[in-house]
Amino acid sequence: MYCGQCIAVVIPVLNEEDSIGHVIDAIPDWVDDIVVADNGSADGTAAVAASRGARVVYEVQRGYGAACLAGIAALDAPDIVVFLDGDFSDHPEEMPQLLDPIVDDRAELVIGSRALGEREAGALTPQATFGNALATRLMRFFWGVQHTDLGPFRAIRRDVLARIGMRDRDYGWTVEMQIKAALHGLRAVEVPVRYRRRIGVSKVSGTVRGVIGAGYKILGWIFACVLFTTPKTKDTIIVLFTRWPEAGKTKTRMIPALGAAGAAALQRAMTEHVIDCAPEPGAMDVEVRFEGGDAQCMRRWLGARHRYTPQGEGDLGDRMMRAFVENARRGYEKVILIGADCPDNDAIISRATRRMPPAVALHLCAAHDGGYYSIAMRREAIQRAAGLFDDIIWGGDRVRAQTRANAAALGISCASGFEKHDIDRPEDLPVWERARAAQRLAIIVPTFNEAANIEDAIARLRAASNAEIIVADGGSTDDTVARAEAAGARVVHALRGRARQMNAGARASDAPLLLFVHADTILPEGFAAEVRGMLAFHHHALGAFRLGLDGRALRYRWIEWTANLRSTAGHMPYGDQAFFIRRNVFEAVGGFPEQPALEDYDLVRSLRRLGRVVIAPSVAVTSTRRWEARGFWRILAFNVFVYLAAPLGLPRRWVARRDQG
Repeated sequence: MYCGQCIAVVIPVLNEEDSIGHVIDAIPDWVDDIVVADNGSADGTAAVAASRGARVVYEVQRGYGAACLAGIAALDAPDIVVFLDGDFSDHPEEMPQLLDPIVDDRAELVIGSRALGEREAGALTPQATFGNALATRLMRFFWGVQHTDLGPFRAIRRDVLARIGMRDRDYGWTVEMQIKAALHGLRAVEVPVRYRRRIGVSKVSGTVRGVIGAGYKILGWIFACVLFTTPKTKDTIIVLFTRWPEAGKTKTRMIPALGAAGAAALQRAMTEHVIDCAPEPGAMDVEVRFEGGDAQCMRRWLGARHRYTPQGEGDLGDRMMRAFVENARRGYEKVILIGADCPDNDAIISRATRRMPPAVALHLCAAHDGGYYSIAMRREAIQRAAGLFDDIIWGGDRVRAQTRANAAALGISCASGFEKHDIDRPEDLPVWERARAAQRLAIIVPTFNEAANIEDAIARLRAASNAEIIVADGGSTDDTVARAEAAGARVVHALRGRARQMNAGARASDAPLLLFVHADTILPEGFAAEVRGMLAFHHHALGAFRLGLDGRALRYRWIEWTANLRSTAGHMPYGDQAFFIRRNVFEAVGGFPEQPALEDYDLVRSLRRLGRVVIAPSVAVTSTRRWEARGFWRILAFNVFVYLAAPLGLPRRWVARRDQG
C-alpha cells in the first residue's frame, strides 16, 4: 500500500532475461502486486520473474499493447496501476513521483517524461526522440494537451483505465492512452524521470520494422481520432446534484417504507440511472456536485470521466447559484442542473443537447410537487441572476412559483417544461419501478456450433452486466446448447439463419432494450451503461460499437479503419459491431428481415428512416477466425462486392450464394 492506495505494477516483457530481475528488485517493497506479462519469450525471462516473486501471465499474440492488456486482465482490482518496461531503462524507485499527483487527487494519469528528466547518452535513439516530438506536437495542436513524451513509465487510476477502454495491441498503446485521456477530459500531468540505456536491443526503435510500425500506429491513432471522434459540445454542461448514499442520511422520507439501508440503496440506484443516461464520453461535459463522501469515493463509485465538486455551504439555493456562476466563469453558455430524483432524466439530457428557444433564458422542468427537477440557465442570465433563489421555502409546494416570480422581478425570461414525477415519498415508488423496468436489457447471442466459445462469451456478459442473456441456437451439432445452459443462459431454438435466430431471441424476452452480439465478439467494459445511455436519446433509432479485430497484422488495422469510416461517416454499421435498439423500434420495422444474407444492412437501412444510427466511442473486438479460415482476400473481395451491390437491390439469396461460392 502507498498512502492508503493499493498499487499494482504491470511489466510487458519479451526476452528480458538479463534485465527483468534488476527491474523487479528495484520496485519498492510497498507495491502490492507485480504482474509480468510475457509476450512469448524464448529465454528464461518468465523463470527469473517468478523467482523474484512476480506473478507471470502469458500472451502469445505478439505486441506491446497485447502484453499490457494481458497484464491488466490479471489484476485484482488495485487502486492505481503503474506500467514500466522490463529492460531496466526506467528507474522503478522513482515510482512515488508518479503516484503522488494521483494520491493527492491532482491527476488521474501521470506520465514519466524522459524529455524533462535526465537521460544517459544514447538512451533514446534519434528516431525515438523525433517520433516523440512529432506525436506530442500533433496532440498539442489538435487537443491542446501539453505533453513532451510518450514514455512507458506511467501511472493511472484503475477505474480510469477501465473507463477509457484501451484496445491497441502493439505500438500505439502509449499514444492511445494519452489521446483518450484528453478526449475524456482527464487530468494528465507529466513528471520528470531519469532514463538509462536499456539492457539489450529495443524491439521498437532498435529495428527498421519496429520504427516503421511504431510510426504508422502512432500517427494512425492521432489522425483517426481527429477524423472520427465527436468533438465536445463545450457550450453546455450538465451538473448533477446528488448525495453519497450513506444509510440514515439520504432519502430520509423513504426510511419508513424501505429502512435506512434501503433508502440509501434507492439513492445509489437513482444516481446510477442518471449517470447511465449521461452523454457518451467526449460528447458533453458532466459535473457531479455532491454532499457527503469525497471526490475520491465518488469517482470510484461513478467513474472517472466526470468532474466531481462538493456542493459547499449554504441552503439549496446558495449551492445551485454557486454551480451556475462557477460554470459560467468556465465559459459555458448554458448550464443545466439536474437532480437524481426524477427517473425521466433521459428525456432531460436528450433535450440538453438541443438549443433552448432564443427568447428563453431560464427553463424549469416542473415536478408534480410544485418544485422542479431540472433548471437550465443561459450565461447572460446567470450574470444578472443574483437573488434568483432568495426567500424560497425549499421543500414546500411553491418552489417553482417563487422561482418564476423572482425571475420576473430580475427581468429573466422563464419557461416551464412538462410536469414529471420525482421520487421523494413512499407513494412515488411505483413510478421508479416502472422506470427501472424500462431499463431492462436482453442480450441475444445467435449460435451455430460455438461450443469452443460460448461459455467464455456468457461469462464475460454475465460479469459485466445484470442483463438477461439469451442464446438463440440454429441447430448446433456440437454441445453448444448444453454448455450455454450450464453457463446460465436461456436457450431458444430456431431455424438456422442469423436473422431468424436473432428474431427468435428477441421474441423470447420482454425486455425494452435489446443488444445483439456474436459469440466471438468481446464487448467493451461498461457496455451495458453505454447501451442504456445512448438508447435514452429517443431520436437514436439504432446503436453499434466501433469495430476492433483481434488479429495483429496491419491489414486488420486497415479493415478496422475502413469499417469505422463507413459506420461513422456513412451511418452503416454491420452486425459484428453489436447492434443495440429499443424493442418498440425493433418491432416497428418487423425485426431483422429473415433472408439468407444482408439482414444487418437492410435493417439499418430501414431504421435510418426512423431516426439516427449512432456509433458508440467504445470498441467491440471481434475474432478474425473467419478471415483466417476462409482467406483474407476472399472475404475482403466479398465485402467490397456487398458494399457496392447491396444498394442495387440484388436478390439476397443470390448474394448469399456468392458468399458460399
